[in-house]
Amino acid sequence: MVDFVGGTRRAKAGGRVLVVDDEPSMLDALHKVLSRAGYQVTCLDGLEAAKNALVEGEFELVLTDLYLGDSDLGYEIAATASGLQPRVPVILLTGRPSFDSACEALRSQVHEILVKPMEPEALLSVCRNTIQAAAMEQTQRLLEGQNRVLATVVPRMIEAKDPTTCGHSERVVGYAEKLAQLCGVEEEDRDALRLAALLHDIGKVGIPEEILCKQGPLDPKEREVINTHPRMGYEILESLAESDKVRDWVYQHHERWDGKGYPQGLGEEDVALPGRILVLAEVYDALAEERSYKPAWPVPKIIGFFREQAGSHFDPELAGIVANGLENEGKGFFAPEAGMLF
Repeated sequence: MVDFVGGTRRAKAGGRVLVVDDEPSMLDALHKVLSRAGYQVTCLDGLEAAKNALVEGEFELVLTDLYLGDSDLGYEIAATASGLQPRVPVILLTGRPSFDSACEALRSQVHEILVKPMEPEALLSVCRNTIQAAAMEQTQRLLEGQNRVLATVVPRMIEAKDPTTCGHSERVVGYAEKLAQLCGVEEEDRDALRLAALLHDIGKVGIPEEILCKQGPLDPKEREVINTHPRMGYEILESLAESDKVRDWVYQHHERWDGKGYPQGLGEEDVALPGRILVLAEVYDALAEERSYKPAWPVPKIIGFFREQAGSHFDPELAGIVANGLENEGKGFFAPEAGMLF
């Protein structure tokens, strides 16, 4: 008996699907429904053959019955599917649902469990949604991989030009994340802020090393050159697919609350809260760490600076949070957390 009810619409979907079932009638029914919807369908009736086909082929989805023959269980295919790159999602079909089998299936990383009989349109909807979700997961993993590259390569590239700033970008990420959490910045903006903090000095790759590494203060012409690095960073990141916010905050990380910063002279809330956090976090690290032109400042001096500059250089509320935090906890206020970057 074919365990489907009703007809199906010819909604083209595309993609390769592996179907596994030990009942020929069920294989035939699934093949008809999926192929009519535009899928390329491969049908098999055994566990080992399915595993081999999955490894050797390129499938976007597996549909398998829970019980294959007398002893094989379809959810075992999920172990093979989850080890592939990219991972292939598995939908489990069963006419004998049970709590135990559902739990075991979920532990085996099955994406969905469907109970037979089922409407063709319901099946196709689950197939489409599962394939789309898997594609989104793959995109997310790729983005996370790119971020890990950025997290390791870009800071090293900047530090290669100016060894005195070793660790600067990673520390600024930590300071910015701490403040963003305290200020209730939403997770999406915190993600973008961490990336902006990591990349904020990328424009310095275009600054001559004799200026970056100069011992002592810069003269006016040298200062004019180094002040171009936010714009250079903004231009370098033009093709960044992640977010326009990242580019904007990189561009703005030397602006001031009173509008006397650079490169655009923005003031107060013309820079969004995450951008204002980055401004403060970057300055804090410049003060707290030794640089080629100065020693590290002691905590009391940094506290005094932030209190003095509240409402001029910095958002007054942010400056107060940092000054109070340093006063109460010292440098422990900005203690790093494991796995902070991405």
